[in-house]
Amino acid sequence: MLSWQLKSDMTKILGIVNITPDSFWSGSRINNPDALVERVRQMMADGADAIDIGGCSTRPGCTFASEEQEMERLSWGLEALRGEFPELLISVDTFRPRIAERCVKEWNVTCINDTLGGDPEMYDAVASTGAVYLLTYAEQVVADVMKEAENFFHDRLEQLAKCGVSVSDKVILDPGFGFGKTLEQHYTMLANMSDLKKFGLPILAGLSRKSMAFKLLGITPKEALNATTVMNTIALERGTDWLRVHDVLEAAEAVKIVNAVKENK
Repeated sequence: MLSWQLKSDMTKILGIVNITPDSFWSGSRINNPDALVERVRQMMADGADAIDIGGCSTRPGCTFASEEQEMERLSWGLEALRGEFPELLISVDTFRPRIAERCVKEWNVTCINDTLGGDPEMYDAVASTGAVYLLTYAEQVVADVMKEAENFFHDRLEQLAKCGVSVSDKVILDPGFGFGKTLEQHYTMLANMSDLKKFGLPILAGLSRKSMAFKLLGITPKEALNATTVMNTIALERGTDWLRVHDVLEAAEAVKIVNAVKENK
């Protein structure tokens, strides 16, 4: 299985490709194999370490594509990517265990990005495939966002271990920016996300063009690239290990600058 090197000290970049007609930012949508291959080739040139492909939007308020629709999209997408990039690290963005299992077995996808936080059936799929698991805190927050996040991760990590997942070298934690939180709670999470380091696991920040930026600034997702870079920089300063982004070049530049500052303290 292709290695994600989760113990690395270097921040890595996960490039987003959406083969959906309804992802929240229209600029990320791709609807044919040639465009997908071209986009991914450019992302790799710009500095992406891995690619996250999704066939079902989970944006707030959306209607989920059927399982059949999602699998149909992922089938042509993964077939195109594997045909062109056999050694590419690929993550599949799905909350459906059967789809996750099939993507791992048929197209050598090596990470499952579960944006809805998982259930026992998904945890069994993760254990059976041996894939890396991106665990997202997507539940509705009702009180203290950091305390609830820590409780969530503690509980889910115990469940994963009971299902046979090697948590220490197979799990990445995602605080779930864009899911289940108020604007204030999102910024509290960003300000304090280094607290999640207590779990001893890699942390991923998925801030790219999210509502916490464009709602605060009164702009659109299309106009939120600068805001994304600012948020990514804050996340980097708080120790994030992965940035999940639409715009790879700008994220890679932020990583280089933050690293240069750290090296010259």
